[in-house]
Amino acid sequence: MEENIEQVPVSEPSAPEPAGKSPSESPRWGWATKLVVGILLAAGLIVLIVRFNEYFKLVVTAFIISFLLYPLCKLLNKRLKISWRLAAVIVYLLIAGLVLWLITSAGSTIVAQAQNLFENLTKNVGGLTTFLETWSNRVINVGPLKFTLPQLDTDVISKTITSYLQPAAAKATKVVGLVGSFLFNLVITYMVSFFITSESNGVRNKLFSVNIKGYEKDFQRLGLEINKIFNAFIRGEFTVVAIAILVYTVFLGIFRLPYFIVLAIIAGLGRFIPYLGAWIGWIGFIIGAVIQDPTPFGLTKLMYVILVMAIALVIDMILDHVLTPKLMGETLEVHPAAIMISALIGGQVFGLLGIILAAPTFATLKLLLGYATRKLFDQDPWEGMAYYRKPKEPPLLIALRKLGKRIQAWLRKPLSATKAWSVKFSAPLRTRLKKRAEKLSQRVKKRASTRSKTQHPKQN
Repeated sequence: MEENIEQVPVSEPSAPEPAGKSPSESPRWGWATKLVVGILLAAGLIVLIVRFNEYFKLVVTAFIISFLLYPLCKLLNKRLKISWRLAAVIVYLLIAGLVLWLITSAGSTIVAQAQNLFENLTKNVGGLTTFLETWSNRVINVGPLKFTLPQLDTDVISKTITSYLQPAAAKATKVVGLVGSFLFNLVITYMVSFFITSESNGVRNKLFSVNIKGYEKDFQRLGLEINKIFNAFIRGEFTVVAIAILVYTVFLGIFRLPYFIVLAIIAGLGRFIPYLGAWIGWIGFIIGAVIQDPTPFGLTKLMYVILVMAIALVIDMILDHVLTPKLMGETLEVHPAAIMISALIGGQVFGLLGIILAAPTFATLKLLLGYATRKLFDQDPWEGMAYYRKPKEPPLLIALRKLGKRIQAWLRKPLSATKAWSVKFSAPLRTRLKKRAEKLSQRVKKRASTRSKTQHPKQN
């Protein structure tokens, strides 16, 4: 007999839920709670930054040093096939040795030049005002045109200059006492930067890692854009400043300006300050040319000042319109007025560090604000992003570029003829060297074959 067995569905045993991962145990926050907590966290961060301003600047400076030295560590790590920490140790030791050599060899000279510059400026204010008086209300004839220079109130100018220079001269005499504390802070910052770089193991994402499910691509794109911003505004700006200091030092040294090293450093570092920094360098060049006595090359005082300023303007123009656009790359476009205002605010809050970081900080805030605004309105956060556009070249640079092309075209035939003559003239010599190299290689092969025969004789 067949038994009718009623089949009862048996439920499969469910897998036990892992402890601590139940979604019901932690309720979701509402938008109001998130907003309040976000505001409190931002306010707390701002309070900490303001309260511990010096430590914040130290850490940020350490990150900047790590950011600048990261490519060198990466290069050694790949080329020499050594560990990341050993590459970081080598790079940081080499940079420390270079800085120590510069401080010991040129530091005392720079400090002495800075102190003497301020003292001489304070003493020579009368000579500067006398120079201004000679050109006040003066009529200049250029062909059929006449120009009348404005009336200059030299008393007000001399009092203003003296009021600024006297405190600076007093501080310059105390600069030796400040060097010790500066070097101590520099050593601490450098050590923190070394630990940041060595512990990253060559992976930048270890320093800043944000991982939210569903937003991986957004944070990857944000990281890429922020990396381009800091590459352009920090690494690129430091490169421009270093090149500017080197070029200014050579140029001012050739023109025999007094205290040319200090003036070159002032003009180079002034490039960190948008627009105002260029004027600081130009004013320094004018003052250095005015107090130079006697003027070199048999030039009058006015022609000497004009020549120095003209060449300085050409150098600045090349740096601004040729070198800087190549280093800016595809970074975000930032309005110049916004950079200037950001530099003023950053200088008030964080001093020189705030001025240096004004442009990249504003560009980063612009990026984040644009991303958040577009996400609030359910739009594509990456649509319509404006990138850096090369500024319009001034007429003088266009003329210099055309002149360079004409000179290159004019020299093309003589250079090709010279190259052909050198190839023809050196052909017998190259033939002899080739034959001697072949004979030498044959001798080496014969010696190697005889050695192998003597070492491994044939067995009978």
